[in-house]
Amino acid sequence: TYISGIERGLRNVSLINIVKLANALNISVTAIVDFDGQHHG
Repeated sequence: TYISGIERGLRNVSLINIVKLANALNISVTAIVDFDGQHHG
């Protein structure tokens, strides 16, 4: 599936899909793409 392809590194997520995901989860885009190793809640 599309999601499993992303999880396995076979597909890339577009920025628009990251925005849609963040909106659906009611979180900020930075919460998804924050790569500093910290979890923000």
